[in-house]
Amino acid sequence: MEQNKRYCNKINTDSIWDEFNIKNVKLKNRIVRAATNEHLGTLDGVITDAYIDVYKNLADSGIGLIITSHMAIDKMQRADLTHICINDPENFEKLKLLTKEVHKTDSKIICQISYGGYRALKVAGKRAMTPSAMEETTEMTLGDIDDCINNYIKTIKLIKKAGFDGVELHLAHGYLLSEFLDSFYNKRDDLYGGTVENRYRIVHQILSGIHNLCFDSNFLIIAKIDSTSKSGDSLFLKDQIEVCKLLEKDGIDAIEVSGCDFRKYKQDTPYFLNNALMIKEMVSVPIILVGGFRNQAQMSDAISKGIDLISISRPFIAEKNFMEKLRNNQSSRCISCSKCFDIYKTQFKHCIFDKDIDLQLYENFHK
Repeated sequence: MEQNKRYCNKINTDSIWDEFNIKNVKLKNRIVRAATNEHLGTLDGVITDAYIDVYKNLADSGIGLIITSHMAIDKMQRADLTHICINDPENFEKLKLLTKEVHKTDSKIICQISYGGYRALKVAGKRAMTPSAMEETTEMTLGDIDDCINNYIKTIKLIKKAGFDGVELHLAHGYLLSEFLDSFYNKRDDLYGGTVENRYRIVHQILSGIHNLCFDSNFLIIAKIDSTSKSGDSLFLKDQIEVCKLLEKDGIDAIEVSGCDFRKYKQDTPYFLNNALMIKEMVSVPIILVGGFRNQAQMSDAISKGIDLISISRPFIAEKNFMEKLRNNQSSRCISCSKCFDIYKTQFKHCIFDKDIDLQLYENFHK
C-alpha cells in the first residue's frame, strides 16, 4: 500500500532505538509505555503527587512515548475507585505539571481517555451505561450518546490546553467504545448497531468533532483497539480491520493493537503480533503493538517484520530500571502473572516483586 504522505518515517530497521516520527512529532526511540492504571488517584478521582512521580521517573528512564493511565471523562462513569477524572477542576494544574515534567527529558506524553462502560459497575452507586442493556447496566439513549460524544470533544480540548502531545481513544478491553465496536456487546438496531459502520459511528462522530477543532500537526490522535474478542468470534478480527480502515479514513495518526485475553499465562509472545501484521497490511498509519514484550530480541523481531512502535506495560511495573536493562540486552523479570491487576487493593503494592507497600495505595483504601 502506498505510504500515506502525512507520515515521514524511515524504512523499518531492526533497532528499537531509532527515532520515529508520527506526523510532526519526533519520538527519540520506538519504545512506548502502554497505558497502565497505577491506582494512584484519590477515591475522588484526583491526581496525587505520587502519580506525577511515576511519570517523571518513566520520562527520566528515556522512554520515547508515554501513554497515561486511562482517565475518565465523566465522573459518574469511572471504572474503579481510584480512576482519575480528567475533567475534575482540581486536576488541571496537576495535568500541566505532569506534561511539564515529562517534557524536561524530551519524552512525549499522550493522555488516554475512556468511559467505563460495564466496568463502571465496580463503583458502587453509579449508573453503568452500555450500548445495549446488560445485567445491571442501562442501555444508552441517543441523548446519552450525544452527551458522550460532546464530552470526548470537550475533554480533548482540555488535554491539548494542558500541554499533552496527543490523546489516545481507548477502543479496547471492554470499555465503552470497545463495546460499541463489538457485536457481542452491541445489540442495537438503530444507527449505532448492526453493521461495522454503524457500530463505529460513535467513534466517527468523536473524530469528526475533534478534527473540526483544527488541531495542528504537533497534536496526535491515536486509537487503541482489540484484535481479539472475549466472545472468541472468528470474524472479529475481520471486522476490526474494517474499523482500522475507517479510523485511517477519519484521520487517525496511529493505531495501538491489543486484545482482550492478554492475562492468559504462558502463551506465545508477543501475543498479538500476527494480528497486528494483518492490520498493518491494510492501513498505512503507524502500528503500535502491545502485549508480551519482555526483551530486545522480541522487539527487534517485531520491528523487522513491520511493526512501527513497541508498547510495554507490565515490565515497567515489575522494575523501574527496565529501560536500562533493555540497553544492556537483558530481559525483564516480569513473569506475566498479572497479579499486578489486583494486589494494589489487597497487598497495597504494584508487583509481587515489590518488597514494601505503597503508602499512597494504603492511604487510598484506609480513608
